Amino acid sequence: MEVYTVTAITEADYGCEETNRREPMALLKLLPLRSEGDSERHVEIAESVLSDQGIAEGKKVCFAMDGGIRKYVRVVAAVIRDRKHHGNRIFATARGYGEYKGWWEFPGGKIETGETPQEALKREIWEELATRISVDELIKTIEYDYPKFHLSMDCFWADIVEGHLELKEAEDSRWLAMDELDQVNWLPADQELIDSIEVANASATRTTIEYYDNNAAAFVKGTLDVDFGYVQDKFATLLEEGAHILDFGCGSGRDTEYFSNKGFRVDATDGSAELCKIATEYTGIPVRQMLFSQLDAVDEYDGIWACSSILHCPKAELTDVFHRMIRATKNGGIIYASFKYGTFEGERNGRYFTYFTAESYHEFLLDYPELSIIEEWVSADVRPGRGDEKWLNIILRKQA
Repeated sequence: MEVYTVTAITEADYGCEETNRREPMALLKLLPLRSEGDSERHVEIAESVLSDQGIAEGKKVCFAMDGGIRKYVRVVAAVIRDRKHHGNRIFATARGYGEYKGWWEFPGGKIETGETPQEALKREIWEELATRISVDELIKTIEYDYPKFHLSMDCFWADIVEGHLELKEAEDSRWLAMDELDQVNWLPADQELIDSIEVANASATRTTIEYYDNNAAAFVKGTLDVDFGYVQDKFATLLEEGAHILDFGCGSGRDTEYFSNKGFRVDATDGSAELCKIATEYTGIPVRQMLFSQLDAVDEYDGIWACSSILHCPKAELTDVFHRMIRATKNGGIIYASFKYGTFEGERNGRYFTYFTAESYHEFLLDYPELSIIEEWVSADVRPGRGDEKWLNIILRKQA
């Protein structure tokens, strides 16, 4: 988008009657911010628009999608993560003034002359919330046409360094989990950012599922015959005979088959349509195609087996997935989950991964007082040639 500085404003005509115009017009002399040589523009605009939008000499303007001219406002916004909840909640404030009073937004403000966006954001958060923050990566720059101005908003992830988010200007605030973002009335530009965050999370899921759909046969070949009996038996011995198990992300169906042969009642799900077909044929059990976020059972399972599966959820989604798993498990029920060992989160080899260490997983579990750890251990990958890869294994019990 081309942005211009208004270098001069003059009267465009003398008398509306003579020119058949309905209102007085002004002539704007515009100079592009990235000008090379003589690239000035001259634009006629109604004087009432100048007054309504606050356009004056020295101000910046741009051309909106509807072709009209708008005052250009550049701001920054902080998407502050709640590290006490593993970054799974973000901070929002309700505007305390003006036309959009009561609407929700991410805190921030205008960039002053000579400031970088990061410097401006740190200053604004200190002024608005008496809190020091660190500014991380840029999420997205939102470009939005409001009726009276165009907003260009650089949106950054941020973390609290010092302070308690004291409201100096906003009338209200909330920490919102990723599945609660639709519970407030967002300013239009901020809603576009919310949509981008949600699409990014959905994209991580879609990318992983596409990988397994496209590589289902090779994945099954590499995992179906792996001897995992040591861990399967650990889990099975904690359950009563004939217990009801959910194989949550069953992949090839290897573990579904094992538990079925042990006399357990097993439901199996997977997000990949191709893996569902293969696992159904292998086990003889109808495998349901389902995302982790679609689990809606209540007090149904004696055990949930999530072997190398929910590690594909972005950490921002894991909070909701764990709540769903807990809700689906009977009191006293058992949950097994495994994650690659480490601190990485992101896409590798066509799939999204969330790694945990023992320490970070213990911190994660603080949000779930109804769960207690029965056993945890770090193991080597059992697939041939991958013994250097480490896995974190956890067996949990839902308290009665």
